[in-house]
Amino acid sequence: MNTKKIYNNLMSGVSHFLPFVIGGGILTAAAYLLDFANASAATFGSSTPLCAWLLEVGGIAMGFMFPIMAGYIAFAIGDRPALLLGIVGGQMAANGGSGFLGAIAAGFLSGYIIFLLKKLCANFPRSLEGIKTLLIFPIIGLLLAAVGMECVNFVVSPINQGLTNFLQGLSGSNAAVLGAIIGVMLALDLGGPINKTAYLFSVATLTAADGSPVPSVIMAACGCSAMVVSTSCAVAATLFPKKFNESLRAAKIGAYIMGLSFFVEGAIPYVMSKPKQILPALCIGAGVTGALIPIFGVTLSAPIGGLETLPLVSNIPMYLLAFVIGTAVAVAIIWLLTRNQPDEEE
Repeated sequence: MNTKKIYNNLMSGVSHFLPFVIGGGILTAAAYLLDFANASAATFGSSTPLCAWLLEVGGIAMGFMFPIMAGYIAFAIGDRPALLLGIVGGQMAANGGSGFLGAIAAGFLSGYIIFLLKKLCANFPRSLEGIKTLLIFPIIGLLLAAVGMECVNFVVSPINQGLTNFLQGLSGSNAAVLGAIIGVMLALDLGGPINKTAYLFSVATLTAADGSPVPSVIMAACGCSAMVVSTSCAVAATLFPKKFNESLRAAKIGAYIMGLSFFVEGAIPYVMSKPKQILPALCIGAGVTGALIPIFGVTLSAPIGGLETLPLVSNIPMYLLAFVIGTAVAVAIIWLLTRNQPDEEE
């Protein structure tokens, strides 16, 4: 199987879903930033009509990211008939708990189902051409993709629950260890089930036993270490561009924006291109930041990180220091692991 073709199909989905993450994420963060005066209220993020509207629109945009990614992976493989299957499969991944990895599986599964159905129907007479496009591809194809996604969700969802139980078992231990684990998990699969488990666990720490909102050191570790992931890739592409191809050099602006806004998905193209060099560096850098935040005693009262939520951080200088240290560690490791590789062609 052609590895480069698989990579290109995957990047087709990634390039189409990134705008949904960026736009939706920024609007969501803006809602919490504008509502920072109500950080201690249960309605934080939606206390005013404007904030509630921004939160709603941001949530809608973010909700499309898995269906869009799966749809356009499928489209790259099976063309237009596969788009329906991919979008529905991506939504099943979101609803069924398999998340990012499930959406990737949905895209490839849908694309190859249509590819095989086209092969099977290749000898149909021209008079039956309409049956393929109106019945076989959308109905039989969708049924096959849906059955496949039930299997994917059945396998991946328990893994997510196991990760949540693992973190809950650590919650009473040293906060720095837990913060480091949160950081590593955020970087490990770049928005997948491991990342989402760490994020949702961190958000849960913003609520006290009586249901009232409280600032959280674990949420601060999550918010700060997530910024390290995409930003480190952007900084590396800026400092030693010859180690990255033209598309990755061009992607650094988006990676800066996403990284400083809390979103790890900006690192996906870099990890896909150089997984052995980039992913370990990001995990270590994010883990260092996650460990430093509890040591520094920094808390965050918003369920999202990024520079846009700095007013909700208890100690901004130390928060930024942890971010800079983690990013420097990740970039240094990227340099060490890529310095002996041949330069990319201009």
